Amino acid sequence: MPTSEQQLSGKVAIVTGGGRGIGKAIAHAYARAGAAVCCAARTVAGIHETVQDIVTAGGQGLAMPTDVTQLARSRISF
Repeated sequence: MPTSEQQLSGKVAIVTGGGRGIGKAIAHAYARAGAAVCCAARTVAGIHETVQDIVTAGGQGLAMPTDVTQLARSRISF
């Protein structure tokens, strides 16, 4: 896990489960390290809260409601 600020400047981190618990903590850690963070999870309110916290602290974030267990519902195709 990155610890120094701006170590990940110019990078993007995609965090699944970013709305609570370990995923939320990871999203915040990446943001503190300078990454733009995309929080993906089923809990829409949770990821919006995480992203709002990141933006309020001066970081960049995007909330992407998704269920990674349901490929048919995702915007990604293989």
